[in-house]
Amino acid sequence: MKTLVITNKSPFPVIDGGCFAMNVFLKNLKAISEIKKIDYFILSTHKHSFSEESIPSEFREKVNFYSIEIDTKLHLISALQQLIEGKSYNLSRFFNKKAAQQIESLVQENKYDSIIFESLFSLVYLETIRKFSKVKCILRAHNIEYEIWEDLQLNERNPLKKWYLKQLIKTLKKEEITFYSKLDLILSLSCDDIKKIEKISTTPTQFIPVSIDKTTCKADYTSNSLCFIGSFNWEPNIEAMNWFLKDLYPIINQSIQVNVEIAGKDGSIIFKNKVSSTVNYKGFIESSSQFLKSNGIFIAPMKSGSGVKIKVLEAMSYGLPCVLTYKSAEGLNLPNTYPIYYSNQDFINGCIELASNMEKRKQLGQLGFEFIQANFGFESVVDKLKKSII
Repeated sequence: MKTLVITNKSPFPVIDGGCFAMNVFLKNLKAISEIKKIDYFILSTHKHSFSEESIPSEFREKVNFYSIEIDTKLHLISALQQLIEGKSYNLSRFFNKKAAQQIESLVQENKYDSIIFESLFSLVYLETIRKFSKVKCILRAHNIEYEIWEDLQLNERNPLKKWYLKQLIKTLKKEEITFYSKLDLILSLSCDDIKKIEKISTTPTQFIPVSIDKTTCKADYTSNSLCFIGSFNWEPNIEAMNWFLKDLYPIINQSIQVNVEIAGKDGSIIFKNKVSSTVNYKGFIESSSQFLKSNGIFIAPMKSGSGVKIKVLEAMSYGLPCVLTYKSAEGLNLPNTYPIYYSNQDFINGCIELASNMEKRKQLGQLGFEFIQANFGFESVVDKLKKSII
């Protein structure tokens, strides 16, 4: 069996949750013995550039990598033109004629058994393929993209930006739903997203979670520092930390003095005026695992988003207790005993309770750790994936 994967960004290095999900999915595919050849086509962008040197040795066997640089930077004239024409600029930025030609050549030369599109943005090449091939086309849906923008629009206070977001959502939603109908199978990372997709599409769907490598519980329960890691070129992460530092943390710090450790790419400008003696922005770090293990409590103050929040899974896999909004917990199907916070004050109280009580940190950390071990194991995910695509 031969498979082509088309992705909108490089999974190497792992600099955000999306890269993490793509990285482990490639490991899942490699573990399926029936798949003899994997071709991996990467759209290399200014936010997520690809280089041959970044490929870990474990991926150099069985996988052939191809890439092309494309320009996905925001261009005002192009954005306005797409708006006038009623097309989604969110998606069209990822279409490149040379990339389409390379993909067409690969498909014609290799006669793949299946093509897997990693995320909605790579689906802009679906029509190119459908013109000459009936190959099985599968979307790995990281989220429902238009829902992210709907949340951002609802939380936006600037009336002009709010209006523009409404226009973007209309075209994005229309094109996303249309794409769903043209696929043979949709694999979703989120059990919640499956239910939503089934309401708007007749295409078969399957829940395939992100696999998490088995770990030993390494959280430091003596530490009560709050921490967050995520890429700050993604709008929901910016919104989340701006809200936390402005509206929540000052109240928490009045009750109990606690440090906030923040890590992630592209946050220098965002946190320039917010770093203090108790708020520390570390910038991009090579090892998210070391960062998480060195702190006591993971916070996920998400107000917008869709799909599964990968960093929540990673934090839980090391036994960190997590303070979650309902948006952060979406798609995880957490046990009823795991607290989810729906208001500002509840989130504040959750942080204070964990920061002031080591036994609570340990109890919640162990609950999350056991949940990950039971539901996101590598072998079980590979088995589900194999049954879905073979």
